[in-house]
Amino acid sequence: MKKADRRSSYLLLSPYSVLKMLESPFLYHMKKDELYELDEQSIAFLAKCNGTKKGTDLTDDEEFIDYCLEEGLLLAMDQPSKTDIIIGQSFLPSLRYLELQLTRRCNLKCLHCYLGPQKKEDLSLQDAIHISREFESMGGLRLLISGGEPLLYPSLRKYLDEISQINVRRVLLTNGTKITAENIQWLNIDEIQFSLDGWRAGHEILRGKGSFDKLVEAINIAKDAEIQISIATMVHQGNLNEFDHMKHFISDVGACEWGIDALCLSGNLNQNKKLIVSPEQAAPRMKYAFGGGYHGPSDGFACGRHLMTVLPSGMGVKCGFYEDLILGDAGKSLKDCWLNLNHLPIDELNCRNCEMIHDCAGGCRFRAPHGTSPDPYMCALYEINPDKFK
Repeated sequence: MKKADRRSSYLLLSPYSVLKMLESPFLYHMKKDELYELDEQSIAFLAKCNGTKKGTDLTDDEEFIDYCLEEGLLLAMDQPSKTDIIIGQSFLPSLRYLELQLTRRCNLKCLHCYLGPQKKEDLSLQDAIHISREFESMGGLRLLISGGEPLLYPSLRKYLDEISQINVRRVLLTNGTKITAENIQWLNIDEIQFSLDGWRAGHEILRGKGSFDKLVEAINIAKDAEIQISIATMVHQGNLNEFDHMKHFISDVGACEWGIDALCLSGNLNQNKKLIVSPEQAAPRMKYAFGGGYHGPSDGFACGRHLMTVLPSGMGVKCGFYEDLILGDAGKSLKDCWLNLNHLPIDELNCRNCEMIHDCAGGCRFRAPHGTSPDPYMCALYEINPDKFK
């Protein structure tokens, strides 16, 4: 279709494009996982693109129309077809990323698991659905469906069916050992994040013999099903020499993101401290990471500014490492839990005057030695000496 014809066509917001009022107006493309900041004029225009009006009737900014069409934010149609456009309205600060731990069940006994021993504890299906829908109504972007191992959640298929129409990106976090050619057909999600903690030897040090082959098989199943793949890796003593091998594999499978982090001393790791690596060992491996799914700091605040976790008990917490600091019952009100969360300003950190502070924001608060001290692993990543901030 020629540009002139596209402008005179009926314009419709893409089914993957949703308008969100966060700290400022945004358009979020759920499939591409991209967030576009808008001005008031742009969001007013896009809010009218409901399939009943032509581009020439909505704006004279032809360049912006062309951009939106080329980015897949808008569709150009020959005939009108009305669709209601709803703008998600957030509270401030905006809750953009919600980790929903559906279960504490797991089929593995990973030596580094921060949750500790598995339990037969499941979030009720009613609460899981309600919380997910409330997250959407609060302007949420990414719903991180996790566990334990979420494939062991008894009501997973029903849950995914019930949330199939919510306007958020649904990301399944899994160890990969329970994904099959059969259940991939009903795993109605946008992305699967697989835990790959080394090549065969390094991975199985943490997760047990036989887990590596099952994981690789699951990744290939997801790839064949054309579901976007991302990878999460923990640096440990058993995988320090395996990152180049992982890099080639991750490139071959076309992963959209590779998140790499260092272990935090919690859960099972308390009995397996020999796995811990120093900041100096971790930093060069963390530099292999790529992709934009980091749920860290922003707007002058430390880690977790836009992130919260809901435990299988239904309780809301800052993240899974802080399961003893309950914010409230998310099954009753996700909003109230979120508004009970205190956010740490960067200006209160010991390293607030560091030249890299706006890049790392002090790093992980749980991994930092004290509440306001810098995270030594992030200091090593940015080649900063943390001792000068004592």
